[in-house]
Amino acid sequence: MKLPEGTFRYLLIGQAVIPFFINVAVNVILGAIAFGGRDSVTTWALDKGAAGDSIGTCFFLPFITCLIATPLVRRNVSDGVAASLQFSALPMTLRAMSGPTLLRAFKFGIVGLLLMAGPVYLAYCLLAGEEIGTIRFITIKALFAGIFGVFVTPLIAIVAMADAGPD
Repeated sequence: MKLPEGTFRYLLIGQAVIPFFINVAVNVILGAIAFGGRDSVTTWALDKGAAGDSIGTCFFLPFITCLIATPLVRRNVSDGVAASLQFSALPMTLRAMSGPTLLRAFKFGIVGLLLMAGPVYLAYCLLAGEEIGTIRFITIKALFAGIFGVFVTPLIAIVAMADAGPD
């Protein structure tokens, strides 16, 4: 798929670099609210456990990002800030992610969960004990969200650029 001029820069800066910092900041704040004041976080607890929180991020980060980014990218396309992409030029996997915004967000969330929950679970199995220090966990949580968002947000934007009209 050949991108129109300026699209790579738009995706890199506006949909990867900036969301990286936003996702890191949001997850530091959420981590401090949920886990602050504790010396450590239980790795496998069902309620407020580190592994469960990280696996939840696999669904909720793409879900919420899609709900926020889709209308913003559509507005950027209609305002001429970003180029419109041809839907038929998208790879089949991205065309499958189209649809009304809520359904699209659910699709991105499910795909994120299916692709990332296993590796996240395996990482906790291999690298974590029964507990993990709160500061360490919040750092890992924030960096994971930032890096995951660098891959997810541009894909969400590409789909939105291909259907910049209203739902």
